[in-house]
Amino acid sequence: MSKPNRFALFTVVLLIAALFVSACQGAASIPVYEIIAKDYTYEAPQEMQAGWARIHLVNEGQEPHHVQFLRLKDGVTLEQFQAALQKGEMDALPLVSFYGGVGVESPGGQDSVVVNLTEGQYVLACFVSDEEDQIPHLAKGMIMPVKVVAGMAQTAAQAPKPDVKVTMKDFTFEMPAEVKAGKSTWEITNAGPEPHEMALVKLAEGKTLQDVVAAMQSNPMAIPDFIQDAGGMQALDSGMTGYLEADLTPGNYVALCFVPSPAHGKPHIELGMMMPFTVKQ
Repeated sequence: MSKPNRFALFTVVLLIAALFVSACQGAASIPVYEIIAKDYTYEAPQEMQAGWARIHLVNEGQEPHHVQFLRLKDGVTLEQFQAALQKGEMDALPLVSFYGGVGVESPGGQDSVVVNLTEGQYVLACFVSDEEDQIPHLAKGMIMPVKVVAGMAQTAAQAPKPDVKVTMKDFTFEMPAEVKAGKSTWEITNAGPEPHEMALVKLAEGKTLQDVVAAMQSNPMAIPDFIQDAGGMQALDSGMTGYLEADLTPGNYVALCFVPSPAHGKPHIELGMMMPFTVKQ
């Protein structure tokens, strides 16, 4: 038997090491972009790379905040969007596409989502209304332009593997009635023709979906004091998928969609888009 070729063995070892490093890089190749929410502004990178992006929102404000990624449709300028926004949300929203974002977090809260960004001009916006004057935070300056550009770092990035799958339709959620407490990855897909979000709220002990419905009958956009914001996935356009990296404590929750229907402007919760679920240890 011939002696082993040391050069060949050395080459094989190098090849295996290279494949190992490549696999590790691919698994961790989704870049993280941290966004700090304050009253009423964002601190965020002015430029991001196209492809899968992990968006981490930290609420350092004294009020609840979220971050919605809006991509200006091709041919629409920031000036045109801002002019339309002065007239009202229903005039501005047809000029953009919804690319998800981190749902509402209470002061001091933080959460992450993974979304797939395409090249283009975006704006980050907070549609949460001030509890005292009911003015949306974006009207108080909580809106920021961000450019998404092509980049090499995304070539190996892959979508996360989900623990929970949710399908949003017009006008309902298809999702498990019970999920495990702790960290989990939720795959959220919009299978309806209209944009949809999945806002998560935790109910106080003893409260149910019926209590939420009763509290919202007089003002569908008002948040009852017996619920706590628990993050979620901001609005996605039809056919899009995003991933929520949840970390939920045991209790009763409700998934809600507040996106207004392009047809008549009514929020989707008025059309029945709310779903209770339980988080168990």
